[in-house]
Amino acid sequence: MKVVAWLAVALLIVLALALGALTLGAFASLNSGAPLLLRSAGTVTTTVLGQLGLPDMEPLDRALILTGVTGLVAALAAYLKPRS
Repeated sequence: MKVVAWLAVALLIVLALALGALTLGAFASLNSGAPLLLRSAGTVTTTVLGQLGLPDMEPLDRALILTGVTGLVAALAAYLKPRS
């Protein structure tokens, strides 16, 4: 049972890291002076959310929602972590 829990935690951590990168890109797209790599991550965020059916969101709303989702995924990973 602990192996399954550790696999779930590992997958949630990877998902939290990916969402964190997308969140950082979403905030970087708000600033035209941000580095190109970060603004490119913001474009990826817009594309991914557009494929999910959420294309009409304001950039700040998108960034704030991604921040909340990333926090929830990271909290779930911490909660599911097997105890000794």
